[in-house]
Amino acid sequence: MFIIRCPNNFIEERKYIFYVLLHEFLGLEYQIEFSPEVEGYVTIDKDEKNVSVVDVFFSQPEEIYLSSDSMPKQPLVTFQPKRKDIKTVLCGDKLPIIYGWANNEEYYSDSCDMGKITIGIDIFGSAFFMLTRYEEIVNKNRDEYDRFPARESLAFKEGFIERPIINEYVEILWLAIHTLWPNVKRKQRHFNILPTHDVDRPFGTAFLTTYQKIHTLAGDLIKRKNPGLFFRRSKMIFDIFSKGYIYDEDNTFDLIMDISKKNGLTSTFFFMTAVGISDNDGNYDINRVEITDLIKKIKKRGHRIGVHPSFESYTSSEVMEDSVNRLKSCLADLSIDDAIGGRQHYLRWKNPDTWRHYEHSGLKYDTTLSYADHIGFRCGTCYEYSVFDIEERKMLKLKEYPLIVMECSGLDECYMGLSHEEMCERSIKLKKRCEKYAGNFVILWHNSRFIEKAEIDTYKTIIQG
Repeated sequence: MFIIRCPNNFIEERKYIFYVLLHEFLGLEYQIEFSPEVEGYVTIDKDEKNVSVVDVFFSQPEEIYLSSDSMPKQPLVTFQPKRKDIKTVLCGDKLPIIYGWANNEEYYSDSCDMGKITIGIDIFGSAFFMLTRYEEIVNKNRDEYDRFPARESLAFKEGFIERPIINEYVEILWLAIHTLWPNVKRKQRHFNILPTHDVDRPFGTAFLTTYQKIHTLAGDLIKRKNPGLFFRRSKMIFDIFSKGYIYDEDNTFDLIMDISKKNGLTSTFFFMTAVGISDNDGNYDINRVEITDLIKKIKKRGHRIGVHPSFESYTSSEVMEDSVNRLKSCLADLSIDDAIGGRQHYLRWKNPDTWRHYEHSGLKYDTTLSYADHIGFRCGTCYEYSVFDIEERKMLKLKEYPLIVMECSGLDECYMGLSHEEMCERSIKLKKRCEKYAGNFVILWHNSRFIEKAEIDTYKTIIQG
């Protein structure tokens, strides 16, 4: 049993981040001793040996908490370790230091003969900053959809958005612990590829009214100036009319599940339930027989169902509960008993409101947290973790499974605008970083993006490569 000794301020915040890093990530047993006599460090003690981790973030005056004065000072300093054992646990030669201070420019001081190691990276404070999305409370800048954009984040500005920096910090902490107590075992983790699919439109044309179909075809010719698309869509409309909705080009679910089966993966499909609340809320009713038949097929093939709450739900507990309860009712009618989670439509998320609404609605997990405009590690980790309500200052039961790659973020011109080759290269690099730390590579590819061969091949390459 380790003894964690730390200052007696920010007690709930400290208890939370110790729990996530030491218990959830590393699987260690510990007790906490809060003391006004401890200053400047958090110490991990056992058998007269100790690891001392600098304490910077939580040592700041409480009156500047959640203000711009508490943010990391930029540009960040970097740690370029010379030791091979530290280099091997990092993703790059230089490690940005979110919070910390060095002793004689050294961020890892090893005095094993004295049973002491000092780490100059504020691992706990930095992890709290990233995992709680602290900066998204402080920084009020938002995009046109009221989302916190990647370009406003510390990770983007300091060039570490595509590395799981908190996993790197935790590995340094584990290296110190394992060095002093080599018989201590850590939690065994396994690398997972988690393919997910937001079902904004299960059938892009089949559910359109006659007027909407005519309007769409006219748009193909006049607005999009794409006669090829016009003729393809015209044929599809005829096939749907004469043979059934299964001929809709967005009906790619069997293809998706076939790809997952071939790769030994389980897909999760997030269905919308809030049609009519907003113009952005899909074009289908969850209780239509075509949708319930699709859900039954997905479950029969061994895949999972989740909820894709309304465009307006991110700040509304009432709209969130309505979205969730509609799916729960539908699944109950189908005798499906899933521990469901969700992902926000358009990745609209507000800290801490949306997490709080998920918790109150009885959802078990969220997997929203990636940036709409950039692939990478919004939370700085590829591990699932318990979340923290930063305003009510308490840990929630809800788990976050950070989203790492969304196809729109990488491929769409309005965001990163990568080529398919670049998308493959960047995404596979992120996947390998998740694998390095035995984490979760959560990828989102909408069912409506399994139409063009280039996008299908890109998806296959990413999950196979």
